[in-house]
Amino acid sequence: MSSNRYEDRINRAIALIDREIDRDLSIKRLADEACLSPFHFHRLFSILTGESVHKLTTRIRMQRALALTHKGSRPQWKQIAGAVGYRSADAFARAFKRHYGCSPSQFDIERWWQDRPDRDAALSVSQYFLRPAPPLPTDFKVELTRRPAASVMISRAVGGYVDPASMIAAYERLRDAALDLKIPLANRLSGASRDDPELVPLAHCRYDFALEVEATVSTPKGFLRTTRAEGLWATTHVAGDLSQVDRAWNLLFKSWLPQSGRDLRADPAEEIYHETPETIGWDRFDLTLAIPLED
Repeated sequence: MSSNRYEDRINRAIALIDREIDRDLSIKRLADEACLSPFHFHRLFSILTGESVHKLTTRIRMQRALALTHKGSRPQWKQIAGAVGYRSADAFARAFKRHYGCSPSQFDIERWWQDRPDRDAALSVSQYFLRPAPPLPTDFKVELTRRPAASVMISRAVGGYVDPASMIAAYERLRDAALDLKIPLANRLSGASRDDPELVPLAHCRYDFALEVEATVSTPKGFLRTTRAEGLWATTHVAGDLSQVDRAWNLLFKSWLPQSGRDLRADPAEEIYHETPETIGWDRFDLTLAIPLED
């Protein structure tokens, strides 16, 4: 079996973790999803991801827990514990302290940022982090759009924020597959960060290039296949260089979203590509930024 097929199997297990973080995620269940024995699954998982199953699952649970705290001024930790797969608030609190070194109520994002090993690298990638919410301009246009369910084929890059070559390679894999399948990329291609770089070390952040395909299209080897659920999205268009995209994300997440009074769904935000790198290059962008909202 090729390494790509092993990666496919491990990625199916990781997709299950993302999808069902609030449920039982035993090694046996994850190994079954990957069609591997528990022994081989655990070893291959660590080799291919650089993390143990427990470490990655805990990291995703902690990230999801902190994201849920943004829904209210006083986090309800008991409810949050259940929403990320812990049977009790005490078990969640113990896991949180092992992961972050403090209790949930004591967590301070700015202090955590000061101590994170890759702080300088993260700040060099984007000034989004720790930046206060900018004033919301009157001409910043946001539309609420209901997007239909879609079948998508995914090419994943891990650590692309610190290794741009891996990001480009993930895109080129999807581009080449689209050419073979005779599927146009423009307006069907999107990108999504599966992890929050504000809370996850950049070397572990996953970025997915996704291509909308017909449900009858067979998935080539080396790609994930999933369905984007139907739902409500807030969208805004941005064209320009990386600094303009960075500014638009700041305005959308830090300024517009709090003022809107709406809550996020537990799905990643997306960048929908209207122009591909072949036509516009890697230093210019023509995108619709989209964040998933609860109805």
